[in-house]
Amino acid sequence: MRSETHPSVSLHNVAETTDPDWTTGGDQLCRVPASVRAELNDGASDRLAHATNAELRFVPESDGSVVEVTVSAAEPARAWVFWGSFQPWQAVEVGPTPETFELGVPERLRELDASVDTGRFDPRLCRVRFDRFAPVALHGVAGDCRPPTPGELPDERYLAYGTSITEGAKASAAHLSYVSHAAQHRGYDAVNLGCSGSAYCEPALADYVAARDDWDVASLALSVNMANGGFSPAEFRERADYFVNTVAGHHPESPVVCVTLFPYFADVTDGGDAAHAGAYRDALRSVVADSPHDNVSLVAGPDLLSASDLTWDVLHPGDAGMRSIGDGLAEHLDTS
Repeated sequence: MRSETHPSVSLHNVAETTDPDWTTGGDQLCRVPASVRAELNDGASDRLAHATNAELRFVPESDGSVVEVTVSAAEPARAWVFWGSFQPWQAVEVGPTPETFELGVPERLRELDASVDTGRFDPRLCRVRFDRFAPVALHGVAGDCRPPTPGELPDERYLAYGTSITEGAKASAAHLSYVSHAAQHRGYDAVNLGCSGSAYCEPALADYVAARDDWDVASLALSVNMANGGFSPAEFRERADYFVNTVAGHHPESPVVCVTLFPYFADVTDGGDAAHAGAYRDALRSVVADSPHDNVSLVAGPDLLSASDLTWDVLHPGDAGMRSIGDGLAEHLDTS
């Protein structure tokens, strides 16, 4: 989105800004508007006010331009300053007190040979990328810079909805989530609407995703939060049916890829409930099979991830698991 307050930058994976409650001034970056979040469960409303995988983007007017960016976070958090697809070797730390960073095109990137394949993004595009741990506010941008042009960005966008796994929990950084890996693999720009602990397939969010016109392919990883949250397979199927078909019906030319539960403790521990997990997978499989929309397809979560790629909670993938999911899922996200 473009902000009237900060016209020299664009805000990616941000739908709305609001006043932060941890500091004076600034604009909190929210992934979904407050009007939609008000209709969701409290957990989802909170998570979608976090700047997970959100980005502040700008291009300096010249290689010598220095741009000052001032940000804060409700709690200690990290931001990763990418230049195009080139990542930093370490994150910068942000916290409740607004912090100003001076950013300019790195010297060696200025000297890149024109024949070098620089990936999805122009290397002079600064992308300040935020992790999932705390809400973030932008306080100011000073210096000679402008928002990126379409030619400096990927041509297509990939929207992902799901649980904390989609949001990137337990990955070492936001750019190591499976959504980020899949987007990189396909050459897409990623819009991440993962909701840790709260992806309940709610109609208001389905309507919101369906009404958006800024994505070309979507994945819906549904939903271990409901499986662990007391929802019966029948309740899950009813909600998933509305979510999947509402989104697909409003975007008949855009692939909508449904992903069943990844393997987790219910499948592989003595105290688990493999039958319950299986019933959830069968419910989503039946939603896809019964859908009247040709653009809906199914991928089995266990085909993308093995239990050995989980972290010690036997629920969330580690970095290797995130890459496995992203690379495997990318094969199903073809828009051609």
